[in-house]
Amino acid sequence: MFTYIYDWIKNLVFYLILMTMLMQIIPDSDYKKYIRFFTGLVLILLLARPVFGIFHLEEEFDRIYHSIEYHQNVREMERAREVFESAEEGYLEWEQDMASEASGERETSDEE
Repeated sequence: MFTYIYDWIKNLVFYLILMTMLMQIIPDSDYKKYIRFFTGLVLILLLARPVFGIFHLEEEFDRIYHSIEYHQNVREMERAREVFESAEEGYLEWEQDMASEASGERETSDEE
């Protein structure tokens, strides 16, 4: 238990030092407020991590994430299948056109 708390505090300190260095390196710009906002969100997640661990919410978040990722992959595969099917149909039509043109050319050459 103490090692978990020690690791959590160590991660927080490392993150705060890293973000302080980053904020000092970045010149004053419009992006600084967005970086501060994003780093604040990450800090909130780091602070809430022990609570997630106590209530076993990390596993639930992982399950939800992987479920969403799975559905996105399925949609991408369905789109790819549709693209391949339409390409195959186009190829078959082209192949038939080429075959009919070739047979038409043979008929005209036979007539001459």
